[in-house]
Amino acid sequence: MRLKSPAPTDDTTVSPVEKPTSYRTVGSLGTGAVLVAFGALFLFAFGLGSEKHPVGSMVGLVMLVSGVVGGIYPAAFSHADHLTIRNPFRRIDISWPRVESVSAKLSLVVETVAEEGKARKFTIWSVPVSMHERRKSDRSVAKQARVARAESARQAAGAGDIAGSAIGAAGYGRPKSLREDPLEHMALADQAVVEMRDRQRVCTTSVENAAPTAVTWTWYTLAPFVVSVALLVAAIAGAF
Repeated sequence: MRLKSPAPTDDTTVSPVEKPTSYRTVGSLGTGAVLVAFGALFLFAFGLGSEKHPVGSMVGLVMLVSGVVGGIYPAAFSHADHLTIRNPFRRIDISWPRVESVSAKLSLVVETVAEEGKARKFTIWSVPVSMHERRKSDRSVAKQARVARAESARQAAGAGDIAGSAIGAAGYGRPKSLREDPLEHMALADQAVVEMRDRQRVCTTSVENAAPTAVTWTWYTLAPFVVSVALLVAAIAGAF
């Protein structure tokens, strides 16, 4: 799921106050929501029932926390001047001038320019690379190309009355299929790569004036996860 505030494709700049593009997948949100629901069910059923089962209730607690931390919380935000990566236990802020490359192979990875003698790589948890989604995207692009060729053939054969009226009504000189944004047919990871590169390209901040890369451990996600796992271990050991 991409909440799009697209970067321009020309040489214009992006306003620093523009709403950022948000990247997260429906699959991870759905999985997180399911874990939260079942975790809450386990927690209350085994913890508040007539017969209490500490291990079962703690399993539910771990599921609930994991659903929030690993499924609902992760996201990436592409701002005008920097990229924010919200992974389960870390938050990373990278200024665009300090981004060396953005690639999506087995996972979506952002590599920074060398700072303090070494470059760094960060994986964006919320944007998985799906081969199935890429194959689906390729089929969609191929279909669009076939439709475009068929429209061109009909026009060349003199049977373009319907197409011509549609073109005139739309106010464009090209068939509708050729005016569609090709970005819309890409897989989410590939969309993210293209848009992040666009953001980087139009950013006018110099490397010298760019803020250094900031990596922060998020205690508000790490602490609940550690506590829930510790409580599960204690329940298995018979502490309560």
